[in-house]
Amino acid sequence: MEQNELIAEINSIYQNGSEEDKQALASLINGMKKKQSGECVTYLSGITNMRSQFLDNGCFEVVMPIQPLIENPLKMTHGGITATLLDTAMGSILNLKIPEDKACVTAELKVNYIQPGRGKYLRCVATILHLGKQLCFSEGKVYNEENKLIASGSGTFFVIPRN
Repeated sequence: MEQNELIAEINSIYQNGSEEDKQALASLINGMKKKQSGECVTYLSGITNMRSQFLDNGCFEVVMPIQPLIENPLKMTHGGITATLLDTAMGSILNLKIPEDKACVTAELKVNYIQPGRGKYLRCVATILHLGKQLCFSEGKVYNEENKLIASGSGTFFVIPRN
């Protein structure tokens, strides 16, 4: 798509769109800017506005605000986004604990949905179950801002050479 066509499409969305459309467009643009500036490693973390940190107990936490961009037609967080949050938190804690010349990639992901993801944000807390040379295992739990359990999951991750 040419630059002028892209600008015309963006202008059309902004001029003809609802407030929700404008908010989603702003999330996409801000996420891309975060990726370009290096503030975020991936476009996905940028557009979903994920924030992460190690907790004092050694667990790893990823927080993601709930916004129209990640909601399903029922106005709750899309189940695939909840799974992505789990996968991101579990994979991140493993990748931060293995040697720098290696990477963990998802081999299997199990998600148990407990209640709809609604509210202001979702918070996933991940722990390591096993850190191996070829396979790693992790588990995570997703909570809302009231600290109610939304979903739980576990994952198996292959250890591969980092290229």
